[in-house]
Amino acid sequence: MIDRRFVAVSAPIALAMGALARPTAARAADWAQTPDGLVRRFAEVGITEVLEAPVPQKEKTVRFRKLFVEFFDIPAIGRFVLGRFARAVQPADLERFQKLFEDVIVYTWTRRFGEYKGESLNVKDSAPDGDAGALVNSDIVGKGGQAFAVSWRLRKRETGFRIVDVIVEGVSMAITYRNEYASIIQKSGGMAGLFSLMEGQVVDLAKQVDA
Repeated sequence: MIDRRFVAVSAPIALAMGALARPTAARAADWAQTPDGLVRRFAEVGITEVLEAPVPQKEKTVRFRKLFVEFFDIPAIGRFVLGRFARAVQPADLERFQKLFEDVIVYTWTRRFGEYKGESLNVKDSAPDGDAGALVNSDIVGKGGQAFAVSWRLRKRETGFRIVDVIVEGVSMAITYRNEYASIIQKSGGMAGLFSLMEGQVVDLAKQVDA
């Protein structure tokens, strides 16, 4: 199961994961050229056009999916989450996994949108992370002053920076899913067992979102 620490502190960062994605231009927008600029834009648009937008829940799900596709490097995250198993799966199975993984993330975070209570994102600093990456450190601050530490791991791509991990209070989203899925693959007889579990998760999460 997903690490309880990650789930417990994940609700406030829904504000930073709800930005409405813009159409991809030939040249990336200026805010995508710096790590902290991308994270700030992520939160800014998410608050105004998703979390505080007077639109139905299904529309928020659509908007978040657009966000996830544009701001996250989904193929890279998926390969990392599968770890050593990614090298052994057939291309069709890898594509199936990527789609299911996207659905799990989208529905999980959309479900938590309803818990947003006016939190704000405070970007503190950023530092190099590898040859072509950066780690942006921030706090999610509630109206009562309660704060959660959230770090964003980014990698530089052709059109600008993309997010490859979110670390909440020291708990990595990517590593948490990687550990969970590796355990499922080993215990359930391979990718077929993982697909079965993920498909069940997607059905359950979609029902909760649409309820």
